[in-house]
Amino acid sequence: MNRKKKKNTASKASSNIKQQELALKVRFVDRITQLFVLYAGQEVADKIPAIYIEKLFECRYPILKAKAAEGSIIPKTKIVQFNKLLYKLMEEMHVLLDNGNKVPLNWYISEGITLIDAMSNLAEDGDSSNEFIFKPFEAYFPDTPFYIKVQDQLHELLYDTIRFFSDYNDSILQLDTSTSACFEPFYPSNDILIHAFKPESVTITLKDGPHNTKRLGWVFADLKWNYVKVKASALGFETGIMDIPLDVYVQKHALERLKERINITPGVMHEILFLIFMQDKIEHCWHKNACLVTYRVSGEKAGYLVVKLHTDKLVIHTFLFLTNDDTPEGDKLKSLLEIEKADKQYMHIDNLPAFNAYHIDKNEQASQLFKDAGCGSLLKLGHLQEFSVNQVKDKDPESILEYLADAKYFRKDETGQRP
Repeated sequence: MNRKKKKNTASKASSNIKQQELALKVRFVDRITQLFVLYAGQEVADKIPAIYIEKLFECRYPILKAKAAEGSIIPKTKIVQFNKLLYKLMEEMHVLLDNGNKVPLNWYISEGITLIDAMSNLAEDGDSSNEFIFKPFEAYFPDTPFYIKVQDQLHELLYDTIRFFSDYNDSILQLDTSTSACFEPFYPSNDILIHAFKPESVTITLKDGPHNTKRLGWVFADLKWNYVKVKASALGFETGIMDIPLDVYVQKHALERLKERINITPGVMHEILFLIFMQDKIEHCWHKNACLVTYRVSGEKAGYLVVKLHTDKLVIHTFLFLTNDDTPEGDKLKSLLEIEKADKQYMHIDNLPAFNAYHIDKNEQASQLFKDAGCGSLLKLGHLQEFSVNQVKDKDPESILEYLADAKYFRKDETGQRP
């Protein structure tokens, strides 16, 4: 590239930067002006000198954004996706003021806290002539119940968002908000740091050979691993005198079956897996000499985790969808309809995404069939269809009834009753 072209390129780049800075300033001034009105009313807003707003722009907080914490290897695309999803979720969220006005959340986290902290400083100066300006903001100052409440709401949103990007097969992601002005008043930056934690992998030798497993745990706001420990007796195993809390491990095979048969956002599926074993009383049953731990999604039973005791540890071997063979409900469905595993696979009722695609809850006869088999809880999980990693095209529930038309369940005796 010759000197003339280099000069033109540099000039265009400089011009673009100036245009971006100007656009940023115009947006800031517009939002701050509106925020003065929302918080304090038009009369107060009209008395704010333009030079003061100019000063606010110069000392404004940066926009809230996430970035990888030092030492955490996270793909740049994942960081970009997190920021995009976060702001998408915030677009329709508001902070409700005491006067009934609403402040858009994405304004509050940058221009809003700039204004609040500035008003707090103005109040601390002790100049009574400025009281008419900062007085309407006092209920929103740092450390007030209102301020803490909004922080809690933002925290919840952030943690809900990061959950979408965690995966026990890779890394659990968690947030550090200590370098953000949204959570640390007057802090110069507004960054959310994302840490990545690799689950502990262990090869365990079982009766059929070595298996790749991961120690079951999760990372929360304390940025430390919280590992599961469960007494074998809590799951109905006979342990004798030595009944001490044991580590829980999950086989790679179990994670694969969970993905295949539930197949919603990995972070959500895997956090549920952890939380199940953190309960004071773990819901389980024994069926065909196997310990089945209930797996619920949105409070509804969706299947079972098959757990076995291996010397000094509990191991999750696999995950069974509620309709699968070797579950109480799956075996009852098999008996009622006189069908085999291959039939369930053919009808695509052996995993949640395919099951939801039928919208069985809208068909009275099909609904009753699954309720009678004990699978009625699945009819309440249709809302999870949009969270399926792999979307399944809608199917007609009548096709199930047609396939099963000759099944014992649908036969009736002379009185019109089912046998």
